[in-house]
Amino acid sequence: MFKQLCALLWFAAPAMASECNMAFGHGVLISPDQIRILINDRTQYQINDDRQLFVQGEPQALDPQAQARLAEFSQGLRKIVPQVVGIAVDSMELGLSAIENMLIGVGNAQQQEEWKALVRETTYQIMSRFVRSGEHFYLAPQSLREMDSFLHGELKENLNKLAKNTVGAVWEALRDALRQTDDNFEKPETEDWQSVETLVSKINMGLDAKAEELEEKSILFCQRLRELNEIENELLKQVPALASYDVVVEKH
Repeated sequence: MFKQLCALLWFAAPAMASECNMAFGHGVLISPDQIRILINDRTQYQINDDRQLFVQGEPQALDPQAQARLAEFSQGLRKIVPQVVGIAVDSMELGLSAIENMLIGVGNAQQQEEWKALVRETTYQIMSRFVRSGEHFYLAPQSLREMDSFLHGELKENLNKLAKNTVGAVWEALRDALRQTDDNFEKPETEDWQSVETLVSKINMGLDAKAEELEEKSILFCQRLRELNEIENELLKQVPALASYDVVVEKH
């Protein structure tokens, strides 16, 4: 009976996580002193020190009840957004670290710069939805389900492409260098593919571990977002100026 229960829980957890409809309706930027809610990269409202509210740059007078709700909402965002962003950014850094470690000491200075530029470009394209810089965190509008799909699909696919392109460039540089010293040198094509496979396997193992971490935490994240949604709904009723900016939403 105990084994059957454990098996049921093991299968139920991912299902519950994938069924969570909670989402962030707007971009959220968190710094030590401020929280900014953004639409198209423009601040719609901001919270200073968990207690001061500015909507479209105008300060809002709050009664004690609204003040308490604002503090709850602000502190709730401060707890969950860095955790969500952290999982995504850590996943990205795991993959990039594996690629960058392979590049150490390979190629000349110009080639190193070209490879680093390729890594930076890919990083920017992928991570525009998640940014962590010191104590600053940005989360683009998205659902927990979309983030799960990002870790399992888009991120893995992009990092794998980057790994293959980078490995190919490295081997080409090595061939050129070796040809200059030995005209008869030939590198077996299979070694290229084996090296790519090794790197991709290492990246995928790291990403799978982070995806599992998200899966384990997603039920807790979902519950926290539901609670935060209730707090925000009360805040929206108490502060009419916020009515157009529903941050934590449940998608149906």
